[in-house]
Amino acid sequence: MVRKLLPLAASLAVCGAAAASAQAMTISLGEASLSGRVAVTEPVTVSCTPFDPSLTLVGESINVTAEQASGRSIAHGTGGTMVFGSSLLFPCDGSQTTIPVTISADPSGPPFHGGTAVITASAFAQAGIPCVGFPNCFQIVDSQTASTGATTVHMH
Repeated sequence: MVRKLLPLAASLAVCGAAAASAQAMTISLGEASLSGRVAVTEPVTVSCTPFDPSLTLVGESINVTAEQASGRSIAHGTGGTMVFGSSLLFPCDGSQTTIPVTISADPSGPPFHGGTAVITASAFAQAGIPCVGFPNCFQIVDSQTASTGATTVHMH
């Protein structure tokens, strides 16, 4: 019995791995611009592959952080956006969409300045099926994520 189930389990594991790797999201950064030393606008380009047609795309987010040496301190800030429902940030259809994200400087630290900074960004999309008996509720079934890692940019 075990000998009969082992090949079946192996084939299911391979099929499962192939299905999970079929989802691909990419993210890249554009040219950062500095406003009044307190805000950085970072264009983030996102692309994700289509989810299974039986699923509904229900939520997406983009998060960005910036850090910049400022004397003996570090200027830093975060920005991002998260949406759920029908007005989504980007389509998951394989196309690239650029979303400008504003990163606000942390007021407890030094301001940003022109020059080199390190920016990291991540994106997330999730799809699901409607919950039975609960309006505006979805059971999340699949998701895609991507991140840039620490990327050196020049702000001006």
